[in-house]
Amino acid sequence: MKSRTAGSPRFSSFLGVDWSGAKGKSHAGLQLAHARPGKSAPLRVSPPLSKYWSRQQVFDYLVEMAENAKAKAPVLVGIDFAFAHPFVDKDSYFPGIDMSPANALSLWAMVDQVNAGQPDLYGGAMFRHALWGDYYLAPPTYQARHYASRRRITEMAARAAGRSPSPTFKAVGADNVSTGSLAGMRLLHRLKQQLGARLSVWPFDDIVTGQTNLVLVEIFPSFYFYRLGMVPAKKAAADPVFLNQALAGYGSDGVPADFRSMGHDADEADAIIAAAALRHFGTVSSFDLCVDIKVAAQQEGWIFGVPFMPPNDFSGPK
Repeated sequence: MKSRTAGSPRFSSFLGVDWSGAKGKSHAGLQLAHARPGKSAPLRVSPPLSKYWSRQQVFDYLVEMAENAKAKAPVLVGIDFAFAHPFVDKDSYFPGIDMSPANALSLWAMVDQVNAGQPDLYGGAMFRHALWGDYYLAPPTYQARHYASRRRITEMAARAAGRSPSPTFKAVGADNVSTGSLAGMRLLHRLKQQLGARLSVWPFDDIVTGQTNLVLVEIFPSFYFYRLGMVPAKKAAADPVFLNQALAGYGSDGVPADFRSMGHDADEADAIIAAAALRHFGTVSSFDLCVDIKVAAQQEGWIFGVPFMPPNDFSGPK
């Protein structure tokens, strides 16, 4: 009989993905880094056939990894986008609408449906939708009637532990996470369709021994610097000395002294630190959620590596 995995499963490798929600089909900011068990420095994964990855190519690469991985030692993949919108603060992703998705799986399916026909998993059609668009602070109007700076429980816990990403409904500014998250939700929906039980999207799915080939978790690369007391401002992560100090904090060897980060904003360095953090937390941390946050996390997701501690102002789902 197959069983659910408690604690930490054994992983064969670790992949950090610094994601991008931008328009187009080729993204300098989309960078991948791969780490093996042990302590060797994570290495950049080059895209097939072109200079930069597309989101569709990442989808194809993850499907190939899942098909080649062994269930007794799955691959752990961390991707830099919010796996869901806030839910527990209003008991809804889109409060005030009866049609609001009831769970993350339905949210991913709805986002993919609204964006049907958008190239390369782009998710920006949500901003112009007659119903859902009023919840996003986004172009072209920047006047969202129902926009609110809502926070997921994991974001509150991340802020208490070092650093929090921006609200998931905010699609403007350099700290915009909304476009990447919507594109990512399309990715999750299609991976679930393609891979079925071979894929576990944590913490929404169980990791099942003998069945799960690929485990996907949400990451936030900046957090992995801040939790070490390091501030990766002004592309500091691209400096090999700075990056190697952070890598050492996760038990990893460093990059060469002549390392030059690819991407517009130290994106390759973010993928590298993410891969090292995945290896560290995937080895020493439990995947079991504490009871105080389990229900919230299974509606909203959880940033991998953020302590399982509910904020003081959170008393559970309403």
